Amino acid sequence: MGLFDMFKKPNKQVPPLSGLNVTVTVSTTKPPTQAELDEQVIPVEARVKTASANKQGLFPHEILVLDYAHTFYTNGNSFQGFWWYRYGVRDVQEVLTSLVQRGFLEIGDLRAALQKQTGASIKEVLKAHGLKQTGKKDELVQRALAEISEDELKKLFPKRTYSLTESGKAALEEESYVSYIHRHGVEDLDIWSLNQLIHTEPYMSFRDKLWGYLNQRSMKHFSDRNFGLYRNCRFNMAQFLKEERKIADSLAMLAEVVFYDLSGATNNFDPQFIEIYADGLFPYENSLATTAPGIIAAIVDCQKELELSDADLTAMLVERMSKLSAPLQLFSVADCAKIVLLERDENKEALKPVYAKAKREFKQKYPGTKVQRVKA
Repeated sequence: MGLFDMFKKPNKQVPPLSGLNVTVTVSTTKPPTQAELDEQVIPVEARVKTASANKQGLFPHEILVLDYAHTFYTNGNSFQGFWWYRYGVRDVQEVLTSLVQRGFLEIGDLRAALQKQTGASIKEVLKAHGLKQTGKKDELVQRALAEISEDELKKLFPKRTYSLTESGKAALEEESYVSYIHRHGVEDLDIWSLNQLIHTEPYMSFRDKLWGYLNQRSMKHFSDRNFGLYRNCRFNMAQFLKEERKIADSLAMLAEVVFYDLSGATNNFDPQFIEIYADGLFPYENSLATTAPGIIAAIVDCQKELELSDADLTAMLVERMSKLSAPLQLFSVADCAKIVLLERDENKEALKPVYAKAKREFKQKYPGTKVQRVKA
C-alpha cells in the first residue's frame, strides 16, 4: 500500500454513458492538509487494543522496529513516513529506547558502526592509512578493524547503531509475518490485520493462513465479477508459490493471470456494456487486453527453472487455461499461449494479426457491436 492509499475510495470501473449529452465537471478540490491526513491515521495506542502480543509481549509495530533497528543511529534519525501513515507510530525513537530497556536491542559495536557506512567512505579511511582498498564491504570493514586503532576509528565514526540481542532475534523470527507483509503488497493486509488473522483459530503457520486468505479473496473477487482484482490476487498467489519453490504451480497460476488479462473482462464487468468495452480491445497497439511485461518475465523465469521447451510451455499454459472460464473471452487458449511467446520475443508485428483475427471473431459473435478503433 502506498503512503496515501489508505485514504482513497474504492475505484469502481463504471462504463461511460454513451449517447447522452452529459456535462462533466472537473473537481478542483484542494489536496488534504497535513492535519486532515493525520486525522485519518489510527494511532498505535488504539491499534494495540485490538492486536495480539507475541509470547514476549511485543506487538507488530515493535517487531517491525526490531527489523529496522540496525538501520538507525542511537540519535539524530529521520524516520520514514510509513511509521505514522501506515502503522500509527508517531515516535519511533521512543519505541527503540523501550526495546533497549526491555532487552531486545543493544547499542551496536564499532563493527556495526562501520557496516552502516558506505564502502566508499571506508575506502577513504583505508587510503589515508596507506592500506589496500579492494574487496567487498565486509573485507574493507575487517581490514579497517584489524589495521587501524580502535580509538581512531571511534573518533572517525562516533555514531552508533542498534543491534539485536538474542531475545530480539528470537522475537523477530517468531513473528516473521510482520516483516513479510510489510514488504509484500498482499491484498489489503498490513501488519495489524494480518496479526488478527494469525492469532485467530485455527492456529497454523502464517504462510498457511495467508494462502487461505488469498484463496478466499480470489473467490470473492470472482463472484463479484471483479476480474481485475481476481487476476491481481492470483498473481500474488503465483509469487507466493514461487517463494516456496513450487515453480510448476506458480506457472499454472500465472497462466490464469494471462487468461484473464487477455479475456477483456474488467472489474465490475457487465455484458450490457459490451459495445463500450469493445472500443478498448483492438487493435493490438491500443488494446487494454494485453499481458504486462512483469507477468511475461515471471513466466520466462518459470520456463527456465523447469527447463521447458517452447512446446512444453505452450502445452502447460493451454492445459491450465482450458479449465478456466470468463464472461468474455477474446482469444482461444491456443492464441493466449501464442501471445505469451510473442510478447516474450517482443514480436509486435506477429501480434497484430492475432488481435485482428480476434477482432473478426468478436464482430461475428457480437454482430451489433461497433469496434470503433479500426474499421473492418
